[in-house]
Amino acid sequence: MKRRGWQMFVFLLFIGFIYAKIPKEYEEVEDHNNILFTVTEPYMLAYTYQMKHAFMLGTHFPDGINKTMKHMDMVLADPINGCDTLRNIIFVPTVILMERGGCSFTEKAIHGQKAGASVVMVTDSENIEYGPQQYYVNMIPDESLDRADIPCVFVASITGRYFRDHLEEGGSITLDLPVEKNHAPWVHHQKRAPWENWTEDRHFI
Repeated sequence: MKRRGWQMFVFLLFIGFIYAKIPKEYEEVEDHNNILFTVTEPYMLAYTYQMKHAFMLGTHFPDGINKTMKHMDMVLADPINGCDTLRNIIFVPTVILMERGGCSFTEKAIHGQKAGASVVMVTDSENIEYGPQQYYVNMIPDESLDRADIPCVFVASITGRYFRDHLEEGGSITLDLPVEKNHAPWVHHQKRAPWENWTEDRHFI
């Protein structure tokens, strides 16, 4: 009897540990373990940025020597929240930028994939935080547990605002993602975006 009780205790402890590891949807988290991407054009946005990879919502980025997806175009989702079938017609490798809210992250990811996007990027540019620390959101599947067949990421609110403003003014954005940290000071687009605050500010300053 004691053995059975001990086994039940270990089982419940294990379940509690697993549950604690599952991030809550809409939970705002600090920038630990974020990955990087760079904008190569236009020049005024050519910096390195952080993004939070939603590995539970979509696929992983490619591995190996060709893991960086280069010369990707960025477009705004139409509608911007990605909650309905998108009117975007995409034929080239593209990152599609969406706004948080209005529906689950799963719906956004699936709609982005069906429109032909290579990566779904979500932001919360309508709620910009100007505090000393940028926050990111854990994007997880809804109760359907559906997953997209493309990578899905979240970027800081202020970065999303810069991207959205530029695209809405008729500009274009080209980016590479993900990228490794690079300390070469002469490469302009490898510098940290000045409006993003990182935990390790010794990089890209």
